Amino acid sequence: MRVWRIPYSTHCERVALAAASVGTPIEWVDVDVYDRSVVQELSGQPAVPIAELDGRIVAGSLEIVARIAPGLWPAEARARAEADIFVDWFERVWKQALGVVYTEADEARVARAGKRLEDYVDRFEALLDGHDYLLGDELGIADVTAYPFVKYAVDRTPGDDYDIHDRLRRYQPIEGRPRVAAWLARVSTLAQ
Repeated sequence: MRVWRIPYSTHCERVALAAASVGTPIEWVDVDVYDRSVVQELSGQPAVPIAELDGRIVAGSLEIVARIAPGLWPAEARARAEADIFVDWFERVWKQALGVVYTEADEARVARAGKRLEDYVDRFEALLDGHDYLLGDELGIADVTAYPFVKYAVDRTPGDDYDIHDRLRRYQPIEGRPRVAAWLARVSTLAQ
């Protein structure tokens, strides 16, 4: 499998984590953050990741994950629906707060959105009560969806100078949230 990425991309890390969970090797193709013409040419849009799977180009981290690691979704209908609701919430609600923190100039709006991100860490702490992973006892799609973003509460990767990651560190404190800290450590061993 070949995947075009921008290094340190949270969306690309979703693919890496999913591939690692099923033992699928990836041939990474790094893309210049300022020149995504190759991605545009291959997929018709500029966002990474894109993957070449079985001779076809697939765009979007969650689309790629669904193709390479469908077992990350529960088989049972109710549990699968809960996982889909989590992913939808993360993509529409959690990421909306991140967008405000990252792009908004109004300090009051940034503070409110930052508080929402902090409150979401409390929700993750509650979800982890009695479980090793966000929705159960095995790595699942909720973990693959959220971990690449939440990890910045503790991650200090050398060479990663993206401002958005600094903001994730600032607004996602894990002090007093031992289950989140343990989850981050647990998933980080799978992500390597």
